Amino acid sequence: MRSLVHLRPRSLRTKHAFMQMALPGLILIILALALVMQGCGGSATTTTSGGATTSGGATTSAPSVSTTDTLPGVGDADLLQDLASPAQTVLDAINQSVVNVAVMGVSGTGANAQPYEGIGSGVVYTSDGYILTNNHVVSSNGVPVNSVQVTFNTGETVVATIVGRDTQHDLAAIKVAKTGLKPVVFAKSSSVKLGQWAIAIGSPLDFRNTVTLGIVSGIDRSIQTGDPTVPTISGLLQTDAAISPGNSGGGLFDASGNFIGMPELYLPPGSTGAVDIGFAIPADTVATVAKTLTGH
Repeated sequence: MRSLVHLRPRSLRTKHAFMQMALPGLILIILALALVMQGCGGSATTTTSGGATTSGGATTSAPSVSTTDTLPGVGDADLLQDLASPAQTVLDAINQSVVNVAVMGVSGTGANAQPYEGIGSGVVYTSDGYILTNNHVVSSNGVPVNSVQVTFNTGETVVATIVGRDTQHDLAAIKVAKTGLKPVVFAKSSSVKLGQWAIAIGSPLDFRNTVTLGIVSGIDRSIQTGDPTVPTISGLLQTDAAISPGNSGGGLFDASGNFIGMPELYLPPGSTGAVDIGFAIPADTVATVAKTLTGH
């Protein structure tokens, strides 16, 4: 019992002595840790900033990693704007300046005369009703059609009269009794560059207000027309913007919505094997002839 009694007090004294020695050290360590944690942001939890994992609330210079399909730093609206087709922008700006042209005429003479109907396109030249189109839209074999109707993008249809025709350049001017129209803006042909955007707007196969997108594929092209009265047309723009029957007389525009040419013809894939080879009369030629035909 003595040794046990002796041992117990000895054991307590030993533990007490250890605590006396250890407590100051522990207190210092705790204080040191607190100061370190405070200097590092007051938190020892793990955080994620910009896709990089850091400790103590500190950030790193690691690049951000996006978990979406958009480019880093680019919002959805910005991305959609950057990806918007130039055809969409141009159509919104000048759609009211391109019209549908429907004609009725007679082909042949005497017993061989046959009535026919045709569809083409046109572009507004002046605000007081002058419209430009191809001569072959409003005539057949040199004979003018009997009637012309113009339909605007609003759906309004009005009667038009033929003002003048230029067979050499395959251009014609017609007029409607309507004011407040929005004319196309002519670009200088010298500003048209190979490879730039080209937007065709017209009525292929009577599908009104059709827009197709391509580029200027060639400049100053010559093409055999198959028309004995005008066997060759020179100085044409070549484009791969889809051109079909009914696009004739419409507009070919640059990415700013300026008129760079009038779709004239294309090479049919079925008979030539060609794909998207179309031709347009340059804006300078159209403007020069239009002044002669209209006096404006």
